[in-house]
Amino acid sequence: MARSVETIEGVAKGGALHPVQEAFIDHDAYQCGFCTPGQVMSVVALLRANGKPTEDEMRRAVAGNLCRCGAYVNIVKAGMSAARRSK
Repeated sequence: MARSVETIEGVAKGGALHPVQEAFIDHDAYQCGFCTPGQVMSVVALLRANGKPTEDEMRRAVAGNLCRCGAYVNIVKAGMSAARRSK
C-alpha cells in the first residue's frame, strides 16, 4: 500500500504560503521554531477535518506538540485566525 507524507514545506503552493503559515507569522506564533512544523501541521489537519473549530478544539489539536517557549496562546490565536481566513 502506497502512502504519502506531507511536510510543512508541502502545504505551501506555488510559492505562496498556506493560510496557517501566514497566520503563524501574523500572530508571532513561533519563537525558537522547534515546535513550529508540528504545530502548523496539527492546525492544518484540524482545519481539513473541521473548518470551523472552537478555541477548545484548537487547543486540543496543538496540545500534543511541546512548545518549549510557551507560545501556546499565540499558536491558538494563529490557528483561529487561519480558520477565519479559510472560510
